Amino acid sequence: MEFDSAKMNQLYRQDTGLVVIFIIFVWLVLGFVLISVSNLAPSALIRNVMLVAGSLAVIFVTGSLIAVLAHLKKNRAGIYSEELCQGVPPLK
Repeated sequence: MEFDSAKMNQLYRQDTGLVVIFIIFVWLVLGFVLISVSNLAPSALIRNVMLVAGSLAVIFVTGSLIAVLAHLKKNRAGIYSEELCQGVPPLK
């Protein structure tokens, strides 16, 4: 069954936009939390450990979301043709 590529591209753009918004949201939230919690640390060593752990979390979450973007781009036809076949309406 052949689907309209314009609809597939629309779904792809929507998903890409949501992932980018989520990346920005994660950076903002974890940045705020790291800044807020760094003032509560009793010593510089503990503060540095928290900052490194939080930074690693942000890096890994961002990397995984970039992998999701790559997966969506690579498998666009399979993912969105299945979605269109099931009749899932696109977001507006």
